[in-house]
Amino acid sequence: MKYGFNVYKTKVEEHVFWIAESKDLKGCVGQGETPDEAIQELKFNEEEWLDAAVEYGVCIPEPSIEEATEYSGKFMTRMSPKVHKEAAENAEREGISLNQYVINSVITANVSKTTAMAIEGILSDFKEMIGSQITRASNHGQFQYSLEQKNIYTNTGNLSMVL
Repeated sequence: MKYGFNVYKTKVEEHVFWIAESKDLKGCVGQGETPDEAIQELKFNEEEWLDAAVEYGVCIPEPSIEEATEYSGKFMTRMSPKVHKEAAENAEREGISLNQYVINSVITANVSKTTAMAIEGILSDFKEMIGSQITRASNHGQFQYSLEQKNIYTNTGNLSMVL
């Protein structure tokens, strides 16, 4: 393929499928039951899009180039004096610098978000695999999923099934 694309999973009316979308060709997409199917359809649709553009005199964009962003590892941030004081006191209690405390806090937040997204993806895939209606209840970071005659309880990564 000549153009870059994004691939993502979506759900419409309880149907979960994959979309591959061109970054440069407006409206040029592919979909499928798997990422590979969506990409293959996008490949075909890209060729059709370009043929139609030539036929109808539509301007064909150049493929965009994404430049890799380099990060220096430094950033400035502002916070309330109260938050600054609390962070400094917590760092001192832990015996680390305020800088290391902030780094640890950012790492913890990043890992938490990544883990939560991964768990949601796994549970979504699990729901598809079972093919049943799953209901979800959340209480203080604990998740409970119920099936018709099966119960699945998760708490900090442990999974058990009761039949």
